[in-house]
Amino acid sequence: MLNFTVISIFPEMFSSPLGHSILKKAQEKDMISVRLVDLRDYTRDRHRVVDDYPYGGGQGMVMKSEPLITAIEDWRGKLKNCRVVLLSPHGRPFSQAEAQRLAQERDLVLICGRYEGVDERVRNFVDDELSLGDYTLSGGELAALVTIDAVTRLIPGVLGNLKSPQEESFSEGLLEYPQYTRPEEYRGMKVPEVLLSGDHSRIKSWRREMSLKLTWERRPDLFRKAQLSAEERKLAVVYPGRLYLALLHHPVYDRNSQVVTTAVTNMDIHDIARSARTYGIQGFHVVTPVKAMQKLALKIIDHWEHGYGSLYNETRKEALSLVRIKDTLDDVILEVERECGRKPRLVMTSARQGAGRTPFAKLREMLREEDIPFLLLLGTGWGLTDAVVAQSDYILEPIEGGTDYNHLSVRSAAAIILDRLLGKN
Repeated sequence: MLNFTVISIFPEMFSSPLGHSILKKAQEKDMISVRLVDLRDYTRDRHRVVDDYPYGGGQGMVMKSEPLITAIEDWRGKLKNCRVVLLSPHGRPFSQAEAQRLAQERDLVLICGRYEGVDERVRNFVDDELSLGDYTLSGGELAALVTIDAVTRLIPGVLGNLKSPQEESFSEGLLEYPQYTRPEEYRGMKVPEVLLSGDHSRIKSWRREMSLKLTWERRPDLFRKAQLSAEERKLAVVYPGRLYLALLHHPVYDRNSQVVTTAVTNMDIHDIARSARTYGIQGFHVVTPVKAMQKLALKIIDHWEHGYGSLYNETRKEALSLVRIKDTLDDVILEVERECGRKPRLVMTSARQGAGRTPFAKLREMLREEDIPFLLLLGTGWGLTDAVVAQSDYILEPIEGGTDYNHLSVRSAAAIILDRLLGKN
C-alpha cells in the first residue's frame, strides 16, 4: 500500500475528489490511503496563524516556517523513510517519469503551499520540490490531487487492466494514439479501416505510427526526448506538424513587374491540397482579397467537402479539408499564431537566383529540429513582390532541373518542394 499524507490549510478540498472514481476504488481495495493533516494544528497562537508579511516588503503573504517545519518533523518521526514533497512553482516539472518514481515509495508526505509561497527555510526540510507547470494556482491542493491521481494509476491492479498504464499518453514519452468506439460512422466521420480489420499486427503498427505522428505534431519537445528506434527517428521528417502553406494571389507581379492580383484556379487548389495532404501539411491557405475569387474557391471546397464530391471521392474530400481562404498574408500569419501559440517563420519561394538563399537541406533540418511553426509562401503570376521578400525570414533556393528552363506551374513546384523538404528519401 502507498500511503499519502497531505499537509494543507484546506484539507476539506480533498473530500470530493477522493470520494469518486479511481481514487475511491483504490482506497477501498487498500491499495492507497490518504491522510489529511490540517497545518493549523501545528500553530501555537490562539488565532492559528500560518502566514505573515514578507521581510523586505512586497505583495501578499508568506507561509511561516515554524508550523510547516514542525509538521514535517512530526510526520518524519511517525513515518520512517517517508519522502517529503513540497508542491511549488520552484520545483522540477512533474512528469510521468516523476510519477513512476514516486509510485515506488511507501509513504509520501505532500506539502501544499499557499499565498505568495513558503518561507525559504522550509526547503531545507523537504526531499523533493515539484511543479505542475508554468502557470499559477491558488495553492498546492490541486497540485497534490493531480500528484495523487497520477501516482495511484501506476500502482499495479488499480486500473484493473495491467497494460492500461503502459499504453497511456507519456508512458513511453509519447502521446497516446487516437481512440475510437461505436458507431463506425458518425456525421460522415468514419473509424479508420485498419481498426476494423481484425489484423492485430496492422493495428499495432498503425497505433505506433499515430502515436509518433501526434507527438511530433503537438509535442515535438517530447518527440526529441523519447526513446525511439533509429528508423522511427528518421520518420520525424514526414511529420511536419509545424509546416503550413500559403498560395498568394496578391501581392504578386505580372510580366511588367506591376503589382497585381491573379485568378484563383480549380487545378491549383486541387493539386496543391493533395500534395499538402500527402506530406502531412497542417493547413493550406489560399490568399486573395477578391470576394468573387473567394466565393469560387469556397464553392469548389464545399462541393468536395459537403456536396456530391464528398460521396464520389473521399480522398479528395480529405485533401480539400486542408484549404482555408484568407484576404491577406497577415490574416494567415495570425491564424497560424493562434493555432501554434507563436508567430510562424516565413519561407518565401522563388524561381530567381540570388544571394542568401536557404538550401532545401537546411530548411529540412530546421523542420525536423526546431519547435516553431513555418509558413511556406508560394507565389502566382510572375512571383512574389519585394514587400513579401522584406517580410520573409528565409528565401528558399530555386528548383533547378539542369536546363535553362525554370517555368514550372506553382502546383508542380509545390509538389517538388514538399518532397525535397518532407519526403522519406
